[in-house]
Amino acid sequence: MLFLGLTSCTLRQSAPAPESIEIPIEKEMIRPSLSSRPASPRPTLVLQSLPEGWNVDRHPVAKWGMSLPNVMSNVIDSAQTVEYWEEVIDVPTGYKLTLKRSKVLFQIITRLTIETVELHFVNVDHVYSPTNHEPSHYIMHGVVRTVELKPTGFPQLTADDVIKYKFLMEYGTPKEFSDGFHHYQNEQTVLKVRELDKSHVQIQMTSTLVDQKLQTAINDMYSEEGIEYQKKLLLRSIDI
Repeated sequence: MLFLGLTSCTLRQSAPAPESIEIPIEKEMIRPSLSSRPASPRPTLVLQSLPEGWNVDRHPVAKWGMSLPNVMSNVIDSAQTVEYWEEVIDVPTGYKLTLKRSKVLFQIITRLTIETVELHFVNVDHVYSPTNHEPSHYIMHGVVRTVELKPTGFPQLTADDVIKYKFLMEYGTPKEFSDGFHHYQNEQTVLKVRELDKSHVQIQMTSTLVDQKLQTAINDMYSEEGIEYQKKLLLRSIDI
């Protein structure tokens, strides 16, 4: 009995201690906040600048201020007849001023359109002297284009498509909309476009710089200060 007691005691003493169990603690997952995420780049719409005259296939043919002979030399079909006329306007000082104007008409036919183009010129030099009447004194001032859309079957292009994708998408939001025209303007050009009907679009452009040049000539010659200056020039020829 003594032997058994010692044996049991020995067994109790030599039994290995129970291993400690480690309970894993789940670490908190760190998620990036929405504000720290880089914003995905949005495609930006690159707007085109307004034309500075008449362009064909994006190549300038007649730029603002270019003389009539130079424009005609740039046009392949230069046998077009130039039309001249006079416009009488009233100036604030009460005088009537005769402006010399001209225009030339072209027609361009493509696979999808029939386009009529009027190039307008004004003789600013004639305001200073009636002897300035040669074609070289007429400078490019405006463009009037009427575009007719040919039948394209399905899908059929419309005038609204042209205005939406060739003007609103390229030049952005118009400065204003009045009298049926979308109005655009920058330092060089005033552009107006409108839908005549479902198959016709009209584009009107004028040069702001030529307008300023013409207004300067009128002020130099027909304002009160300009008239007094012209009188002084005439008085120099009188010997008293």
